Amino acid sequence: MEIKEIIKQTYPFDNLPEKEINDIVSTSDLKILKKGEILFRENSEPLNFLYIILNGEVFLERNSQLIAHLKRGDIFGYVSLMSDLPPASTARIVEEDTQIIQIKKEKFKYLLHQYDDFAKFFTKELAKRVHRIPKLTSSFQMERLLDVRIRDIKIKEPILIRGDLNITDTSKTMAENDSTFCLVQKGGDIGIITERDIIKKVLAKELDPFKIQAKDIATFPIITMDASEPLFNALLVMAKHGIRKLVIKENGAIWGILDDRVVISHESKNILFLIKEIDRAKNVEELSYIYSLVNESVIEGVMSGLDPEYVGKYIAELNDRFMIKIAQMVEEECGLPSCEYAIMVIGSEGRREQSLKTDQDNALIFENNSNNKEYFEKFSTRYIDYLLNIGFPPCLGNVMISNPYWRRTKDEWFKEITRWMENPKPENVLNISIFFDFRNVFGKEELTEELWQFIFNKIKTSKHFLPFLASEAIKFRPPIGFLGKFQTEKEGEHKGEIDIKKYGIFPITQGIRVLSLHNEIRNTNTFERIRNLRNISIFTSDFARDLEESYRFLMTLRLKSQAKKIRNNIPPDNYINPKDLSKTEREILRDIFKKIEEFQKLLFDKYNLRYFS
Repeated sequence: MEIKEIIKQTYPFDNLPEKEINDIVSTSDLKILKKGEILFRENSEPLNFLYIILNGEVFLERNSQLIAHLKRGDIFGYVSLMSDLPPASTARIVEEDTQIIQIKKEKFKYLLHQYDDFAKFFTKELAKRVHRIPKLTSSFQMERLLDVRIRDIKIKEPILIRGDLNITDTSKTMAENDSTFCLVQKGGDIGIITERDIIKKVLAKELDPFKIQAKDIATFPIITMDASEPLFNALLVMAKHGIRKLVIKENGAIWGILDDRVVISHESKNILFLIKEIDRAKNVEELSYIYSLVNESVIEGVMSGLDPEYVGKYIAELNDRFMIKIAQMVEEECGLPSCEYAIMVIGSEGRREQSLKTDQDNALIFENNSNNKEYFEKFSTRYIDYLLNIGFPPCLGNVMISNPYWRRTKDEWFKEITRWMENPKPENVLNISIFFDFRNVFGKEELTEELWQFIFNKIKTSKHFLPFLASEAIKFRPPIGFLGKFQTEKEGEHKGEIDIKKYGIFPITQGIRVLSLHNEIRNTNTFERIRNLRNISIFTSDFARDLEESYRFLMTLRLKSQAKKIRNNIPPDNYINPKDLSKTEREILRDIFKKIEEFQKLLFDKYNLRYFS
C-alpha cells in the first residue's frame, strides 16, 4: 500500500483535505530502520518530527522499562512537539526494516492551528498522557467528569409499561428484566416508578398491590437530559432534584436511564473510591455489587496495558479490603474470640500476583487455646460463606479456613510445617509451595511473624529441604526445541498452545521462593523478592533486571490472554497460542525461555540437583 493511502487511513489524518495529505507526503521523510536502532532518547533535545509507523514495531522505554509497544498506524512524538520539552521516553526499533514516516514539526503545528478536530485529537491524547501520572486525588475529579459525555458510558435501556398495570404485574415486569425501576405511560405523559416507590407507597401502607395501578404511585413528570451533556452536569441535576435516576434522550427520543450505580461503575477504576465503598458497605449484597465492579475494572486495566506488577497489587489491595470487611462483620455476629488470631492469604494471593483465573487460598492461626476451636469453626464457616456470596471463587483444592486442615493453633502449625519439611513428599512440597508465600491480612501480625521465624530456624537445620524445593523449579524445562521452535501441546483442547504458567511463570516463582527462604527474605512478592536478591548480591544487576522483565512479560501475556477469553465468554486458563503473538513477541518469548534455562542451571548448580533431575 502506498504511503499516501496509509496516511489517509490513519486517524485523525483521515479527515484532512486531499491537498494536505499530498503536502504531508511530499514534505515528509520515510525512514527505514534496523532492529536495535534508537530513534530518540529520553531527556534529549526536543523533537523536530511527528512519527507514524508504516510497518514494523517500536518500543517506548522510560528508565529502561517498557511503557508502550507501538505497531503499524501508531503515532508518537507529539508530546514533545506540543510542549517543546525533551522526550520523556526512548524510542527503540524492535523489528528489522521498520518503516516510519517523519512529519516536520512546522507542518504538524500548522495542521494543529488550521484544523480544530485534528487539534482536539492530539490535545486529548496529551491530556491522557498527563492523567497517567498517579495522583492521590479525590474519587470524583471534575476534569474527568467534564470530559466524559453521557453517551460515552453504558447506561440501562428503558422499560416502558402502561399506567393501568397493577403493582403486582409491575413488580413482575421489573423482576423479569432484572431492573429496580421502569417508565410508566399515562396518556401523553411519561413517569417513573421504582422499587422504593412500591415499598414506601404500597407495601409499607399495607395497600393491596392488585388494586393499585402503576400510574397512581409513579413520579410525573420525568426529568430528562440529552446524551451529549457531560456526565458532570447529570450529577448536578441528580443532586439538585434528589433523584437517583435520570432519563436520557438522544435526538428527542428516550435513549436510556442513568442511575447512581452506573456512575459508581464508571468510577470503578479509582481504587480510592472502591476502598471507600467497601468500607461503607452494610451487607454482603452491597459488597457483591462492588466486587463485580472490581473484576470489570481489572479486565479494563489489563486490556489497556497496565503493568502486571500493579495489576496484582491492585487486586490484592482490594481483595484484602473485602476480607477485612467480612472479618469485621463476622466478628460482630459471632462476638470476639477469647484469644488472638490472624487470617493469612497464601499462594498467588499471598504474593500479590493473582491472575484473572485465581481462586482463593487462605489459612488461619490462633493462639494455643484448644477451647477456641469451636468458635473458629463457626467463624471460619461464616467467613468463607460470605466470601463466596460476594463472588470470590472457591478453592478447588479446598485451601480455605472453612477446612480444619488450614485452621490451626500456633503449635499445631509448627508441628505441621515440621512434618512437611521433614517428609518432602509431593503433597507436602505442594503445600509448602502454597503456604510459604503467606502474609497477614487480618488479625494479630505477631502470630505470622512467629511463623516466619520458626520456618527460617527450621530451614537452618533441614539440610535436604531447600534442594527438594529447588528441584521443583527445574522439573519443567522451557518448551523450546531444535532451532528454537516452540514445543506446543500435541493433542487435546489446547493443541498448538503452551501452558505459560507451567513452563514460564512457575519455574521463576518457585526458584525465587527457594532463594528467598534461603536468605530469610520475608517479602512474598516475586518482583520485590528479585530486587531483594539483587540487593544482597545473589544476582547481578543485569541478571536481576532480565529475570524481572522476563517475569513481567510472561505475566502480561497470561493476563491479556485471560482478559480476552473472559470478554469472549470463554473460561480463562493459562494457555497461550504462539501464533497469536507478533513476530517480536515470539522472539522475546524465546529469549525468556533461554533466560529461564539459565536460571534453572543456576539452581541446579547451587543446590547440587543432579540426583533430582
